[in-house]
Amino acid sequence: MILVIATLSGCSTPAKAPSMKAPVAADRSNPCLPDRDRRAIGAMAGQFRVSFAFDETEAVSDGYALHAPYRAQAEEVVEIIEATENKIVLQHVLLVSNADGKIAAMKHWRQDWTFEDPEILEFRGDRTWERRVHDRADVACTWSQAVFEVDDGPRYESFGRWLHADKTSSWSSQETWRPLPRREYTKRNDYDLLLGRNEHVVTDGGWVHEQNNAKVVLHAGRTLAREHGVNRYERVALQNAPLARIYLDETALFWRGVREAWRDIFATHPRLTLLAEVDGKPLNEWLSPLVETGRHRPAGAGKGTEARDLIARFVHPGFPPSNTQSLR
Repeated sequence: MILVIATLSGCSTPAKAPSMKAPVAADRSNPCLPDRDRRAIGAMAGQFRVSFAFDETEAVSDGYALHAPYRAQAEEVVEIIEATENKIVLQHVLLVSNADGKIAAMKHWRQDWTFEDPEILEFRGDRTWERRVHDRADVACTWSQAVFEVDDGPRYESFGRWLHADKTSSWSSQETWRPLPRREYTKRNDYDLLLGRNEHVVTDGGWVHEQNNAKVVLHAGRTLAREHGVNRYERVALQNAPLARIYLDETALFWRGVREAWRDIFATHPRLTLLAEVDGKPLNEWLSPLVETGRHRPAGAGKGTEARDLIARFVHPGFPPSNTQSLR
């Protein structure tokens, strides 16, 4: 199993965004059950055998040839690292084979769930994110899901309402823009973003993340293809799961500081663009040595300030600068 470190791809100049569908108002016919919502979100924590399946189902642009299906498997531990009445943070940790064949824990993506969240950080293409404020009535009884990279930088965010049946709970997002996924960003440059909806379905045996996506060429205003994806998280007992807990315990203070640095950036920049590289390296490659050197030192041994300064170097407040070579 290999952990793919994502660096989002984008175009060199900002474009006018295609219109997005208006938010779907909360369904008042379903009762508001935040306690049950919290239990459903918490049920996505645990030990899982994960399968990833993505299929391009329809060519939309003339002459486009559908790509081969994507299949992968992994072992993953999901831990609740923050929990309050209105917010739950789930950190994913992969169990992977390293170069000498030993199993190691590696930080993966993160998802933050927030109740009745009026401020959504939306991906706008061109490595740019923008804060959008919704009316309180539109987000009544909904939960936002914000998804983050392995370096805790942003990927996408949307909101929706949980619905509950006897043995399942499900959540569906609004129509959402997303950067190229980790499985494709190093292999493709023929489209700029995914436009689609996410659905999470939680059952007794685990949970499923289903996606229905369109692969969009932003500046040309056209869609290449439609895609259907299903990620299945099967709840199992993993022999090496304790490695994930050890990793999270040893790096907790460091990554907390990183999350706080990002939150300060989001709070002070209503719109921001992230550089792909600084001095030839993506952010995760800059942070990795700081994580390792701080793992066995109390309170991260002063690495929090250094990490904050590194993150700041990757942030450009607004749309991409006129000299865009560093954005590619």
